Amino acid sequence: MRRIILATMAFPLAVLAMPAMAQDSVSASPAEAEALDRMAPSLSDPARQAQLAGTLAALTEIVLDIPLAPLVEPLAEAAGEPAGRVDPDLTLRRMTPRSDDLSRTIQERLPQAMDRIAGLSGSLAALVPALRDMADQLEIALPREIGAPTR
Repeated sequence: MRRIILATMAFPLAVLAMPAMAQDSVSASPAEAEALDRMAPSLSDPARQAQLAGTLAALTEIVLDIPLAPLVEPLAEAAGEPAGRVDPDLTLRRMTPRSDDLSRTIQERLPQAMDRIAGLSGSLAALVPALRDMADQLEIALPREIGAPTR
């Protein structure tokens, strides 16, 4: 299942990358390229990786233990659904039995993910023109009442 989800997510990125690879003459501005070049060492820094992984693991623990009843009842009422009785002690941790592994998984895998993103920073510079073009196309395609993306 995980492979299907990753493949589904990777396909649109590959499609977006094709126009960027075809554009030899258009590239990111020097300031954008410099920002992306600075990003790689920051993401590759083991101390920064450990700090961010620890912070996200701690935040995950906090979110897993937030009582859900105060959130579920107003959302149900706003949706026009009967709120029903929600256990006041219900948390995400209690709803998902395997969530106890989540913090440990974040601490183990986030540094690897950051290393991979750092390795892609050069490729991101090539995507900047394609992303700009996509934003321009969205601005033309979206009706004014929805609101075009702003830069």
